[in-house]
Amino acid sequence: MRCTCLWLAAILSFSAAIAAAQKPIQVAFWGVEDESGYGGAVFKEKVAETLVEALNATQVFLAQNLHGKVTTPLNAQMLAGIAREMNVSAVAQATVKKVSIRKPKRDPKATVVLETQLIPVKAAQVVFKALAEGKGDDPAEGRAVAKAVAAAAAEIAKQLSLAVALKGQVLLPPVYSILPATHYKDKDQLHERTVRISLDMTSGLKVGSEVMILRRGSPVASGRVVEVDIGSSLVALTTVQPGVQIRTGDEVRVISIPQYAAKLPLPLQKEREYKRVEHDFALALAIAAAAIGLAGD
Repeated sequence: MRCTCLWLAAILSFSAAIAAAQKPIQVAFWGVEDESGYGGAVFKEKVAETLVEALNATQVFLAQNLHGKVTTPLNAQMLAGIAREMNVSAVAQATVKKVSIRKPKRDPKATVVLETQLIPVKAAQVVFKALAEGKGDDPAEGRAVAKAVAAAAAEIAKQLSLAVALKGQVLLPPVYSILPATHYKDKDQLHERTVRISLDMTSGLKVGSEVMILRRGSPVASGRVVEVDIGSSLVALTTVQPGVQIRTGDEVRVISIPQYAAKLPLPLQKEREYKRVEHDFALALAIAAAAIGLAGD
């Protein structure tokens, strides 16, 4: 329990330090699409207002509501172009994925699922994404939905404010990437290509987070976090640019953090079969220490 409190305190302290150390990111919030079919223009405008308020409450963003100014949705490149024209740092748009109402004998209970994209002007290839579910109940259905929207918006803002702050580096390719991360008993590998990164649980990273690996600002690979430790995390690569050799020191950006940590694949839930080579973590520390020593020289 004490360790959990310490980790939570570290995360909050880290977020507060980030917010204090840099100016708010200026965001043009461009619009809301409603795939749920629940409401009309007034509902979408209310969702936009709620999301903008939630983003601004983080003090990481300074968002302005421009909902309804243009037809949505737009792709990342078009949104980045709009942001450049408006002289803002980033642009965002959101989608209402689901609205459901359960009406028990007493208060209606609403569930709302929101998805948001945040595209920075200077790196339009790095699209930050957030998906959140909010719940609300109230004697009046409209207020129940509004509470659910507010809960989802607050989670969206939390995910995005943390994601944009998290910057790390690759610790262990190419050595680690040739070691099997996980084995089944029949010797098949669950993840063929893995890299270890410097971000960890004290940074707020969760299993299921998506990351992008960049070199000189250009994406060279992407992957999904499958294990989070103290001091480092393991990423299973999903895409790698042809001919690219991932290197120690390559930049890592987190582009999405799930609302809840993803469950491990079934074989890992059953036996937690992360059977590494016996000395691999010691090797990780040794390589990291050597890298720091070389940097110091």
